[in-house]
Amino acid sequence: MNQRILILTLASLAMMATAAGSLRWLKERVRMGEPGVRIVGLPLLSESGRLATTNSVALPAAIPGYRSRLEAIPELELSFLPPDTTFGRRSYQGAESLPAISASVVLMGADRTSIHRPEYCMTGIGWQILSQTVRRIDVPGWAPGSVEVQRFDMTRTVERDDGRRMTVNGIYVFWFVADGIRTASHSARQWQMIRDILSKGRSPRWAYISFFSLSEPGAEEATFERMSQLIASAVPGIEREPRAAAR
Repeated sequence: MNQRILILTLASLAMMATAAGSLRWLKERVRMGEPGVRIVGLPLLSESGRLATTNSVALPAAIPGYRSRLEAIPELELSFLPPDTTFGRRSYQGAESLPAISASVVLMGADRTSIHRPEYCMTGIGWQILSQTVRRIDVPGWAPGSVEVQRFDMTRTVERDDGRRMTVNGIYVFWFVADGIRTASHSARQWQMIRDILSKGRSPRWAYISFFSLSEPGAEEATFERMSQLIASAVPGIEREPRAAAR
């Protein structure tokens, strides 16, 4: 038994040493690619009012038919994500009778753990995903012409101020972009990163772009159409032209 424990211990130590060596190799040999989003010198605050970051990812302030305002970064998110993560947050309000649309960007730095599988993030804060579909949004006058996105139709139960519980629905739209690369698939993003690290010694600097809106039951398609129009107007101001040398 003692010999078996010794063998297992040595094997575990060898695996740990290998993992540590691999991480050191990645840190020393793999360079970071250029971001596929625009970074501006606009500071963002946390929910408690403290300075969260001095730079942020650009989200257009002026979009026809909408008023916009910066949104705070949740303290939990700041404590959970790596310190070299760059954020973008803005809320867009159209007609007063319609829910606001929240836009979010999470841009990873040298620490590649900034971006997680969206399914885990949404279910982790209480949403139940009813359906997942891939959609394409046309962006007139923009060089790529369109952006492929993932759409989640979701529901959750919340407690009102009077203590009663109610069900709310929401539409969540997202995609990932790096320099000259765009995908609506988290798995495809991961495989692209692995291929680039192994073949080019370069890790794409991924940004996770998302838009969210509450939706009345039965109005999901109308809500998505409204979000699509906003996204089509916002995307050229969020993403930037890829650098030829980074291809």
